[in-house]
Amino acid sequence: MTEPPPPDEGRVVGWIKAAQGLTLGNLLILAGLATITVPVYVIYRALGDEALLDRLMSTYEVIDTKQGCLVRHVQERGGPDLWGVSSGFAFQGRDRWYVNVLLEHTPSDDEVAAYCASLKLIADRMLERGSLYRGPVPGAAIDGRRYGGDLPTDRVPQKEN
Repeated sequence: MTEPPPPDEGRVVGWIKAAQGLTLGNLLILAGLATITVPVYVIYRALGDEALLDRLMSTYEVIDTKQGCLVRHVQERGGPDLWGVSSGFAFQGRDRWYVNVLLEHTPSDDEVAAYCASLKLIADRMLERGSLYRGPVPGAAIDGRRYGGDLPTDRVPQKEN
């Protein structure tokens, strides 16, 4: 009596015999199934990935204007379109401070000009008041550490004589 081949060799031999028994029609059907199932699987995996969905379904664009402000158009995850008119007023290292108007409609050129002028007045007023303040700037390094708190409310700016 002969001994049966080890199980691993039996599986390999079985796969080889099955592949040899395939006809051209069988190969074409298997190729067609692979052509359909691979993209379907990739799409299925993509729909389950939250980060990819966020990236594919969100919109962000920055539009330069003649007034010196920026118009930003955003749409988060297929939600409503939002428009923002913003003006930068302070820069420290990589940190940037902006004042912004958020709109639910596309602003016209006249609206952008009016909002931009208002934002510049607000920023000028904030900078004017900021020059009187002598406390730490949020985000500024203090003793080599990053300060992340709000402005202290117990310190009132003192005017110099």
